Amino acid sequence: MVAFQNVGYGTDDQMAQHNFAAWLFDPQTTYNDFSVASLPFLEGGLESTFNNNIHYDYESLNSLSPMDHTNRHGDVPDDWMTESRRQDLLYWFQLFRKKQPRYDNLMPNLVQESGGDLPALNLDMIRDCLKEFWDNVSPRLPIVHQHTFSPNRCSIFLLLVMISLGAASLKSRDTTGQLTEYGAFADVIICSVRWEILTSDDSAPPAALWVAQALLLLEFYEKLYTTRRLHERAHIYHPAFLTLLRRGSPLIGRTGSESPGEPEDIRSDRPTPAPGMVLDSKTWWVRWAETESMHRVVFAAFMLDIIHAAMFGHSADMAAHEIRLPLPCDDNLWTASSPDVVRQLDANFRMYGVKQVSFLDGLKSALHGKEVKTHSFGRMIIISGLLSVGWHLSHRETHLKWLDLRGPSPETHDNWRKLLLKAFGSWKESFDIAMSDSVTDAPGHRPVPNGPINSASLLFHLAHISLHADIIDCQVYAGARRLLGRKVSTRDYTNAVKRMGTWAKQTSTRHAILHAFKLLYRVLVDPHPRRRNSPHPPDSPAVQYSLRNETDPHRPWIMYYSVLAIWAFVQAVGRPPGKGFPLRASQMTQSTYARMAEYLSGVAALQELDGTTVANLHEGLPELLETMEGILEEADTEILVEARDRLGVCKEMLLGGSR
Repeated sequence: MVAFQNVGYGTDDQMAQHNFAAWLFDPQTTYNDFSVASLPFLEGGLESTFNNNIHYDYESLNSLSPMDHTNRHGDVPDDWMTESRRQDLLYWFQLFRKKQPRYDNLMPNLVQESGGDLPALNLDMIRDCLKEFWDNVSPRLPIVHQHTFSPNRCSIFLLLVMISLGAASLKSRDTTGQLTEYGAFADVIICSVRWEILTSDDSAPPAALWVAQALLLLEFYEKLYTTRRLHERAHIYHPAFLTLLRRGSPLIGRTGSESPGEPEDIRSDRPTPAPGMVLDSKTWWVRWAETESMHRVVFAAFMLDIIHAAMFGHSADMAAHEIRLPLPCDDNLWTASSPDVVRQLDANFRMYGVKQVSFLDGLKSALHGKEVKTHSFGRMIIISGLLSVGWHLSHRETHLKWLDLRGPSPETHDNWRKLLLKAFGSWKESFDIAMSDSVTDAPGHRPVPNGPINSASLLFHLAHISLHADIIDCQVYAGARRLLGRKVSTRDYTNAVKRMGTWAKQTSTRHAILHAFKLLYRVLVDPHPRRRNSPHPPDSPAVQYSLRNETDPHRPWIMYYSVLAIWAFVQAVGRPPGKGFPLRASQMTQSTYARMAEYLSGVAALQELDGTTVANLHEGLPELLETMEGILEEADTEILVEARDRLGVCKEMLLGGSR
């Protein structure tokens, strides 16, 4: 393993003793050895109201009589929305409509009034939206605890965001055309609700839990479910949201003290230090869920930050060392329907010696190729942390070049890159062994609550691609006229062409392109992961991928990114003179989709891209571009419509057209 001291940063550099990176790359130290004394005072308060120890009084609970037991937490959860709450929702919806009248023409049936009411927005419709949120949106951001959540008592603004996400998700998967107005309904709310959240008293640091949840869910909607304008708005407000989290210190645990204490744990059976604070079962459960929810907000924000930096070309504003929390609790605890079940599961975990893992210790272990024994969500957080380390190291070098300072040597660059790539591979192997019998990441299957990206293989391949293929350069090279809110000039395009020519010659680029093929093969050709040691090869692609079956809004854009990277590589390498796009006799009767599947299968099976393969990569590319264009014909969001149009331009350029 490459030790950090061999990576080659000088002692006069920022990577000095007691630096976070020095600790991270040293395989011998643990989180408790990491001193924060040399770090500057972090932006934020010293204490978080969401990181106090919450003690469970096991003895008093065990001694409860059956009658007491029922009285304490046998209530039926009030997850059934009332008419009074519906009227609250309608009040705000009508207020937002007045601010955004242009949307009325897009939802004439939903806003048709009768006796001062909106009959189409009835309780059944609102409940359907909320159910869709829990079933298909919440698994991507598992930050709201369903079994202690009350739609009648929560903040109205959090509820509005949740319902909007449910409505947008229903619309995106609708094949009947009956839910087309749901998108406009959601957009009306989303356009105006951010202001109401940010101006509420609870938004002052430390922000209330519901504020953090609502803002993160709101950003998720704006980035992936709606218009280009709102997508850009989410990018603009993202750093402000992270600053709000930092000012309340939910990232660093109970205190910002020099010596980090033991991770927050639900397993303490000591009496609570505050007099008279022994909690009954239901109250303890609610407080535990709030603490766990805030931890999950921090991790989900971190994951979105680095994932969107990788897939959209945004900047990553959050660093791994900022988070000093245990990984989220096991999913069985999170989804338990009562405090009794939580208590029983927790007792089982304690009996078998299962402990929560510190995020930083888990990240360090994964970086050095060791398995981190945690659940699916925890494992996805860990690879996001690895990707974050790689992103920041890569962009640190970019900044050093820009400032014309002495940067790391090429040997240093190769060492940390090899270490990271090896860590990615070890993580994926460990994930497959631990999770393959319980987790399926194929589109159309019920989502697993493991973070923003449902598929481990998708995130794994994205990590490899994004560290070697810049999506902004690829899009400029493909003739994009506007990116990141500004016009792309002729000079920008000319410079991108030069960079892509150099990029195409690098060995690391071939590595990224091979992973793009493997990613597309996994989604389009062999989406159903086989059990371990299964002897059966994948069937031919009889069922084609459809956006209407997709519950992960990241996957279509990541597929586009992969296709675009392949096209950019082929275009930059250039076709050998006289070579066109021939079809073999056996391909004459095949459909475009079948030829595309054969193209992906042949390359994805390789261990590395050799010169011969690279010289012939252009031959199946028109079918791949056409297939992806067809898939994106179902797209509703503006960024995916733009992606479809960009691929059309790529196909014209490949076949001999101009920019």
